[in-house]
Amino acid sequence: MAFVHRFALALLGLFLVFNFVQGGLDTTMVNKICNGNVYGSSDPYANSVSYVLEDLATVTANRPGYDYYTQSPYVEATAYGHAVCSTSLSFTDCGTCMNSAKGQILSNCPNSIGVQMQLQDCRMRYENYPFSE
Repeated sequence: MAFVHRFALALLGLFLVFNFVQGGLDTTMVNKICNGNVYGSSDPYANSVSYVLEDLATVTANRPGYDYYTQSPYVEATAYGHAVCSTSLSFTDCGTCMNSAKGQILSNCPNSIGVQMQLQDCRMRYENYPFSE
């Protein structure tokens, strides 16, 4: 009987470890704030937003702590951005989360002057003014 008891405990332990390791990425939207003011597609700010979103999506996973601030190089209409991933994510999962946040920003808050998008495992923000969190 002791063998069955030990076997059951070992099996339960493996199950718990496997579930912890396989937790995986969660890109479920937790919160979003879209500024009600919008810009037009020909507005110089459109290029700034595009630059910042792409920069955040491609660079954040390469930064220590998956924490990255940036700004567009266009002085006529500068956009400022920040993104962060959960440090429990892999490099690949952080990049995937960033791309998901970017996509959700573009689909949920099109042409918004500023957006804060919080997913379960990452967040992304851009504004038309400098900020720090």
